Amino acid sequence: MLYFLCKNNNGNSDIVSGKYQMEFSTFSISSSQAEEFEQIAKKCNSTSGYKWLSSSQIPSAIPESLRNKMPSALLMWERTSSSSIFLIFNGIRLDQKDNALDQEPFGIVVNSTGASSYGIFIHHGDWPNRTTPITSEVHKILESTSLGNYFPLNEVPQSSSGSLTDLQNTSHERAFNKTINRLLVSINKNSA
Repeated sequence: MLYFLCKNNNGNSDIVSGKYQMEFSTFSISSSQAEEFEQIAKKCNSTSGYKWLSSSQIPSAIPESLRNKMPSALLMWERTSSSSIFLIFNGIRLDQKDNALDQEPFGIVVNSTGASSYGIFIHHGDWPNRTTPITSEVHKILESTSLGNYFPLNEVPQSSSGSLTDLQNTSHERAFNKTINRLLVSINKNSA
């Protein structure tokens, strides 16, 4: 096991264990992809919430090669007082190399004037339960069904959609918070 010393949002150091170090990547959004996110945002009627998406509902901005590895994604959103909405797609990715299910979140902000021109991916997240080891037999089953939605079992919401409070203290909430924090850093950097 490798250990990394990382700066957290408070400027303090955290020790993070894992095979890889968490990485962020910015991804440019085309105008048609921005329209797709704007349409998704319009369907998010509540102030905040979540909804499971099948692989066919995952936005086209997420590269096809990655979408093909995702049997599902958990869409999470939160509106701000300035009429913006954070959209976080926590993709559940089948990792063949490591025989695991990994969370691979992608986030974007949709403002009242439209979607931002970029989104953020988090690779190799450092939050607990981001990765769920599976056997090769389970991997084969997950490739052909939507059972990947139910891993890790103790963190799956009771329904297919609901309030963000249903996700408290889960790996999904941690993915949501990490992605929003990174989007805020990026927004602040671009507005400075």
